[in-house]
Amino acid sequence: MPYEPPVQVIQRLLNAAARLLSGTKKFDRGLSQLMHVDLHWLDVPERVKYKLTTMVYNCLHGKAPSYLTDCCTPISDVASRRHLRSASRR
Repeated sequence: MPYEPPVQVIQRLLNAAARLLSGTKKFDRGLSQLMHVDLHWLDVPERVKYKLTTMVYNCLHGKAPSYLTDCCTPISDVASRRHLRSASRR
């Protein structure tokens, strides 16, 4: 059995859950629309990006646990990165 990246495995599991909830068959059309429009689910890569950006936002605004906040340092606080345009945004 060939190696399959974990993201693909999780996406297949998510697709199967959507089919189970909707009662559709494996090769029925419209699964993507069902997941996005009807169930309001994101695909796995988009979900990972959303969760990561939400976590970073919470860390930078003091709404996350301290063990996570300690891992997140704004670019403007890093001396070697202060010259970047993104360091002047706040």
